Amino acid sequence: MGMIDIAKSVHQGLLNKLTPQRVVFHHVPKCGGTSVGRALRKRYLLSQSTVTPESSYRAFEAFTGRSDRQKMLVDVLDLREQMMLHQLFEDIRCVSLHVRFSEVAYSHFSDNYKFITVMREPVSRFISHYYWSYGKPHAHARIEEGFDEFLETEHAKRLGATYVEFYSGLSKDSDMRSDAAIDQAIKNLGNFAAVGRLDDLSDFEAQLRKELGVKISIGYENKRVKKKKGFELTPEQVEKVNILCAPDIAVWEGYFNE
Repeated sequence: MGMIDIAKSVHQGLLNKLTPQRVVFHHVPKCGGTSVGRALRKRYLLSQSTVTPESSYRAFEAFTGRSDRQKMLVDVLDLREQMMLHQLFEDIRCVSLHVRFSEVAYSHFSDNYKFITVMREPVSRFISHYYWSYGKPHAHARIEEGFDEFLETEHAKRLGATYVEFYSGLSKDSDMRSDAAIDQAIKNLGNFAAVGRLDDLSDFEAQLRKELGVKISIGYENKRVKKKKGFELTPEQVEKVNILCAPDIAVWEGYFNE
């Protein structure tokens, strides 16, 4: 046996001892996933990988030569799913990325991998997503409209159905605001080994310790810059946001309150 083979054997032995359970973390934007992903990757340091949203988008943009940014924000999810599948076939122990629930990945790898995610109260997630993305002129997922103008856009409608888009496993051309898509998202969440809530990360840490067999300590990173002091949504804005977030509210309540 050569030196490379010996090194591979030692590495495999360490992986089996330190990180016996393989895991995929489905990172939904603005749900505390940056902190969760980094905590996981630190624990799985010898075999871990992620797909950064900005770089994967730029790769997709360069390869396709397209410039229709809003549609590309949806279409790039196919590329990220393919990149995830590549990493799973490479037997990476911990994979963390912005990716939809994949029926292909689950059917091929659910025997070896545990799929996990963390969620946030939908209206808070929507508002946080807006303020994180607003005013960043060079970011691929930037939001350029003021809040009231944004609430009237198709982008806002899609943002209010983020959980449906990420968990339903349906094609990107599906109606993510339909009852069928919402029901499918709730059903698929039942396939996850651990589903955390941002407002109770200690419980999520306990779930991960039970399911993965390792202790994960989640910090708090990638915090959004606070809104201007005194900023409050008007009743009219609150009503509009609640209507936009109705699909995600249905997923949240359907899963956690069932």
